Amino acid sequence: MEYVRARIGIPESETSITNLAAADGIEAVHLLAGGVLDTDTPTYTLSITGPEKTVRQVLKADSDVLAWEISSSDTEVVYVYVQFHAPLEVRLLRERFTKDSLIVLLPVTFYPDSVELTVVGAQSDLSRAIKTLPSIFDVTVCEVGTYRNGIHRGQSLTQRQREVLKVAYDFGYYERPSETSHEEIADVLDCASSTVGEHLQKAEKRLVKEVFT
Repeated sequence: MEYVRARIGIPESETSITNLAAADGIEAVHLLAGGVLDTDTPTYTLSITGPEKTVRQVLKADSDVLAWEISSSDTEVVYVYVQFHAPLEVRLLRERFTKDSLIVLLPVTFYPDSVELTVVGAQSDLSRAIKTLPSIFDVTVCEVGTYRNGIHRGQSLTQRQREVLKVAYDFGYYERPSETSHEEIADVLDCASSTVGEHLQKAEKRLVKEVFT
């Protein structure tokens, strides 16, 4: 079996989930589980990195949200159940990537104008699903390969956390002794060294959590 990780832009469409991703203070929105029987009003379980107050405000104000409930939250992540009216574009993606041999690996990451997902299946089915997407979708293929256990790990990271972690790894930060520093990584990424430290700490925490939960 093969896999494709792709980022799919939907420039002209808004959903209740992308609205959450666009809210001030929200760093990341991940789909952890989803119902598949009703594509018009899907149910999702989400993990949202951001303030619980903001999550509540966005969901309350969204007329397309049919039901929602916060199951738990801590200082960083809010876990929430949401049922919402889905636009045609979301229904097309759900149907296209669960067809034939295809399976979507979780988590799926939502951005204000796009979604990033990893799909596993026969190469012919993957190729057909990507090539026959309607022109309204802006598709960027990020990675392809042969599926192996654990390929989906790390998808709970934000895009920026993954970027900082990759630079740190490439420059030998995790070698012993370390071959680089927060300051050198910050120079590459054009940010403050304190920002590098914060992103690395959060990324490492999430990766460790994936292993033990």
